[in-house]
Amino acid sequence: MSLILVPLDFSDCAPHVVAEALRFAEAFRGRLLLLHASDPRGPIPLTATVRPPGSREPLTVEALLRRDADAHLAPLLGLARERGVEAEGRVVFGHVAEVVLAVAAGERADMILMGTHGRTGLARATMGSIAEDIVRHAEVPVITVRTRHHAGCAASSCATCDLGRSEVERAIDAEDAG
Repeated sequence: MSLILVPLDFSDCAPHVVAEALRFAEAFRGRLLLLHASDPRGPIPLTATVRPPGSREPLTVEALLRRDADAHLAPLLGLARERGVEAEGRVVFGHVAEVVLAVAAGERADMILMGTHGRTGLARATMGSIAEDIVRHAEVPVITVRTRHHAGCAASSCATCDLGRSEVERAIDAEDAG
C-alpha cells in the first residue's frame, strides 16, 4: 500500500488539498499521512509554559501547539474515514521544508502531495516558497495542488494568503514579537 505524505497548513485551503490527496489514495489504494509542521519562529521556547484562556492548568507551548494542531487535523482525518481511506495525522516541530523532507524519507513515502498558494514576485520573495524547496529536494514525486481562492476566505487572494498558521500559532508569534 503506497504512502502519500500530505503536508498541511491550516488555511481554508487544507480541505481542498486533502480532497485531492484522497482521490490519489483511492486510485492507487494508498494511505495518507497528514502532516502539520509547526515552525515556532520566535524566542519563546517550546518548553515555556503558558495559560491559555479558559484553562486552569498551564501548558507548555509545545503542548498547546500540538493540541491546537490535533484539533485542526481531526476533521481532515474524518474526511478520509468517510471515504474509507486509511489516514494518520502527525505534528512535528521545525523548519517546514526540512520536516517534510525528513518525514518523507523516514516514512519511505511514495509521493508528497501538497498545496501551493502560487505566490509570485514580491510576495514569493518575502514569504518564500516551501513548496519549491520541497520540489527541488524531495527524492520522491511531488504533486502540487494550486489552491483556489473562494469568497469565504479572509485573505484577499491565495497569492497573499498568510492564513496557513492557526490562531494559536499566530498568537504565539505575536507574543514573541512583543
